[in-house]
Amino acid sequence: MTRALVLSALVLLAAACSQAEETDSRPAADGTAAPAAQSAAPAPEPTPSPVTGRAYRYTPLTGCKLVREEREEMPYAEVLCAGPAGWALRIADSDARQTLAVVAPGGKETRIDLSRVSGGAFNSFGSTAEWRGPAGEPFAPDSLVVRFRVAEEPHPAPEVAYLLALRLAPAPCLVAKVAPGPGQNDSARAAADQPAACIAV
Repeated sequence: MTRALVLSALVLLAAACSQAEETDSRPAADGTAAPAAQSAAPAPEPTPSPVTGRAYRYTPLTGCKLVREEREEMPYAEVLCAGPAGWALRIADSDARQTLAVVAPGGKETRIDLSRVSGGAFNSFGSTAEWRGPAGEPFAPDSLVVRFRVAEEPHPAPEVAYLLALRLAPAPCLVAKVAPGPGQNDSARAAADQPAACIAV
């Protein structure tokens, strides 16, 4: 009988441990992972947004629609890259230097002056645009983050990859230029989520 009691106690202990493991591995209420059981792999943590209640969408800046091209004398090309909610970006390329214009859903176009960022040097935009706005559907972006590479030193020195934060309303403009370094992505997103006045870079 003593042996039977010991076996019963072991069965109850095993069941309790199993239940505790299931409880600990559930996600926490705020969306972060609760401490997992030692036998389980740690759950990945979600990427936090600098401001709560924000959402984002990525759109490509490659393979965009060619809207203008000139091959005489100096090559020149313009592409139109579709964004969310009717927004778009027009990127012009001439002599390995690119310019940017933001096109609002109604068709109004605002050219963003980046000449002081590039200093006239060779430059190019990254392959992706990050549109940011309030969480919820339909998504309505109010800011934008793009990567902007500038050849500040002669070749073969590497380009300097800035992140540019732009606001979209009341009129599109540059609000921050974030240099490479630790926390560059978070700093650019924070500047986009809490836009200040337009800057003259």
